[in-house]
Amino acid sequence: MSSESKTKTFLEFQFAMLLISGNILFAKLIDESVWMITFGRTVFASVGLYLFLKWRDKPVFFTTKTDNIASLGAGVLLAVHWITFFASARLASPAVAVLTLFTHPVITVFLEPIHFASRPKKTDLFLALLVLLGVGILIPELKPGNDLFLGILSGLFSAFTFSYRNLVAKKFLSHHGSAQVMFLQSLTAAILLAPVCYWDPIPTNYRSLGLMILLGTFFTAFAHTLYMKSMFQLKLKTAGILSSIQPVYSILLAWILLGDIPGYREIIGGVLILFAGTLETIRYKKEVP
Repeated sequence: MSSESKTKTFLEFQFAMLLISGNILFAKLIDESVWMITFGRTVFASVGLYLFLKWRDKPVFFTTKTDNIASLGAGVLLAVHWITFFASARLASPAVAVLTLFTHPVITVFLEPIHFASRPKKTDLFLALLVLLGVGILIPELKPGNDLFLGILSGLFSAFTFSYRNLVAKKFLSHHGSAQVMFLQSLTAAILLAPVCYWDPIPTNYRSLGLMILLGTFFTAFAHTLYMKSMFQLKLKTAGILSSIQPVYSILLAWILLGDIPGYREIIGGVLILFAGTLETIRYKKEVP
């Protein structure tokens, strides 16, 4: 990959991270259950991506059974990831949800060698542990059994499913268009979550519906498609460590839009995460094409 292509991929990836960082704000902005928010975003993401693929005259389904099964599995993982992510935000706080989610660079460093012909280098382990340290500083004191503890467990499980979904998509689906890959994952998640309509009323007020449409189309369909496109061109561990900037983006957005002022923990942890991301960015740009 040329230096120009690397720069373009890096900028696309960072823009996707900035948009995805805004997802957590909807946990506070939308007055609906975690299940309904997740179901709504998958429905509107699926519709948006379907219309985009039809407009571009692109296929919406894969032609091989293996690819469709991989897409089904990735969609299930994506649904679980989104549910546990928003559950973490409700049980603990949006900050804790974002920060525990970003233990996934550490998880990715150890998962990737299992499925790809690569071994983690000492630098990979160092950067992953640096991210973990930054996240650890950001999380306040734990007390097992309370909502904070349950929120952190939910966030960690969200991190695992997110990391494994990326691995499945990278290994089995990276030769397909990112919009098609994201459409099938969103559709699978929407079908899986459809039963929520039986016990949770569908929102009828314009505010909730409008925010769900915005979350599903722009902050999910567009943002995650751009993320998938960039991720397919990067090593998983590189994507994981570079994406560790997302907690910093989320904290800044919450500060600007919701008035949540970061404390000293957020500042110190954010600096460590930024440092790890900067080192990985420099290393990525120096790699031989």
